[in-house]
Amino acid sequence: MSVTNLTGNTGWTTLRQGSFEAPYTATGAAQFGLDRRAISLTHMTTGQPRRKLKIAFIFMPINEIRPPVYLNSLCSSGDLVMDELARRLALSHDVIAYCARGEDQQKVQKFAGVEYRRMSTWLDCRLLNHQKIVGLIDLLCRQKVRQPIFNSALWYRQYIGGVISDPSLQDCDIVHIMNIPQLVPFLRARLPRTRIVLHMHSQWLEQLDPTVIERRIGAADLVLGVSNFIAAGVRRRFPSLAHRCRHIYNGVDIELFARPPGVRPKPKRILYVGRLAPEKGVHVLLDAFRIVLAQHPDAYLELIGPERVLPREVLFPACDDQHVLDLEPYFQPGAYAELLRAKISQFPSGSISFLNEGIKFIELIPHYHAASIFAFPSVCEESFGMPLIEAMASSTPVVATRGGAFPEIVDDGLSGLLVERSNVQSLATAILQLLSNPNQRDAMAEASLKRASLHFSWDRIAADLVKEYERLVRTTRAND
Repeated sequence: MSVTNLTGNTGWTTLRQGSFEAPYTATGAAQFGLDRRAISLTHMTTGQPRRKLKIAFIFMPINEIRPPVYLNSLCSSGDLVMDELARRLALSHDVIAYCARGEDQQKVQKFAGVEYRRMSTWLDCRLLNHQKIVGLIDLLCRQKVRQPIFNSALWYRQYIGGVISDPSLQDCDIVHIMNIPQLVPFLRARLPRTRIVLHMHSQWLEQLDPTVIERRIGAADLVLGVSNFIAAGVRRRFPSLAHRCRHIYNGVDIELFARPPGVRPKPKRILYVGRLAPEKGVHVLLDAFRIVLAQHPDAYLELIGPERVLPREVLFPACDDQHVLDLEPYFQPGAYAELLRAKISQFPSGSISFLNEGIKFIELIPHYHAASIFAFPSVCEESFGMPLIEAMASSTPVVATRGGAFPEIVDDGLSGLLVERSNVQSLATAILQLLSNPNQRDAMAEASLKRASLHFSWDRIAADLVKEYERLVRTTRAND
């Protein structure tokens, strides 16, 4: 069987020479909306001019940020979100962005109106890669409830220290932090009058030590979740702080992902985009695809994403979800790749392909356009689901699981189909339903694009965020 090895070679060359010959290149990307019109966020909601704000975005220090992220970087979806928001808000506001510095990167870079200020993580990376040091940090910071290292106040302390001591941060109206709750008290102590926004892309606030988390988010003026699923969970756990918890969805570039006229999906092609990890349910999709092949022997499954299995305690520190707990053995190094290889070896040659390494966000576009159906079979309850809205913006109907934020994204029965988590037969039945009903598939494709355009365009998300900022500045200053 011809399948790219999960742990090594990428199938990008084969795929480009085989199924995809459309000119989706960086140099030609302007035809897909990369040469964007300037949009004034100060006028887009009321038509009235508003005061220019100075805003600082603080990225997580894990990845190097090379703007624009969608074109140049292999980063997380959270990095993509922060970069898109920063560049759009820079059209009408003063924006700086703090991120980790790579070896070949300038300390300060100006791009698309955003001033990227890069902080060293040299010492952080060496300390956090040293098991004895990590053990000592764990011992020093241990609370009554054992906490993972990423919840420690010493986690990436060099990066945090560089950010809070930077002079450019001192006169900001808004500081917007991605997923680093331990940074909030440091900022509050340094900047008592600045409005602090903590933007959570995960369920950590629900799952980490409540005493520690309540103290941290209590120092924030606004806690944003990437979905109501996240925000509602924080409100339930900390009812006294519920009034500070709201949500702003992630977005997608509608123009960039729009299917060009005349580009039709390939028949019976099913696409998955995401990490090849246990909680993503790729094994469930493979089992469902076996059922699909029995009725449609010419169906084709394409899996795109890195083989990157994160420790379960990082993803779900205090997990009580049985769907996830049942997968515990596959979070061990190499175990999930071995499971997938065993399953794939039983399929007919040529029915499955992988692109598992080195793909950038923009290179996903032709794959979305070639797919008849996008399948996202997450076993966990996802905080959001960027691939879902990318597929919807590409006019590709989706089949996903009913859990987490997915019901907020997919209008079940209209823009896609939702099935129960971990249920192989339900997933296969939904895929078969769309394969056998081209009229329903086309109707869902049209509805998907409309829903993505209405609720998840970056222009809409950026405008909603500015409203939150202005409400925050207006109401909190009245109380100072």
